[in-house]
Amino acid sequence: MKKFLAPSLAAAVLLAGCSTPDDAPPQPLGDDRVGGKTWQAIGIYTSPESNGAISENTVSVPRVVFGETSMIGSTGCEQFNAQVSYFSDDAEAGDDAAAELRKADSVRIDSIVYDTEGETGSVECTGEMLWAHNNLSRLYAEGNAFDIEVDTNNQLILTLQDDVVDSPAIRYIGL
Repeated sequence: MKKFLAPSLAAAVLLAGCSTPDDAPPQPLGDDRVGGKTWQAIGIYTSPESNGAISENTVSVPRVVFGETSMIGSTGCEQFNAQVSYFSDDAEAGDDAAAELRKADSVRIDSIVYDTEGETGSVECTGEMLWAHNNLSRLYAEGNAFDIEVDTNNQLILTLQDDVVDSPAIRYIGL
């Protein structure tokens, strides 16, 4: 019995030493929370009743890349280029203080331009692609601001700041 308990106890102590406390915030993978990677939209949630999931079979999936002062990407039907500002709720930074991307809690779209020529070439923008495009082009509008969250699955969630209980949100996965 002692031969069985000693290895089991050693393994339990080793595993306990490697775990993180339950109240510790999840640490995103990589050096940046949001910047430096391409994010692919996996859900657009415009109301509590909507499913919002974007199928893996969609021909052109929406995506976005965040830079220090810009946001570029695609709605699935049209490419866009936006100028953005980042803000932090950090008490040391002051109320709603401008922040760099790595420390940002929110992002505001200062200006945005859509490429009306589209990116789909000969593929017609219909069905789920059109649904995603219509919702994203309403959300990605000049003056709209979003809370930035990276969840425990390292998924980016942008939630529209509109003072509504169930605000619209966009969920992305890092590529």
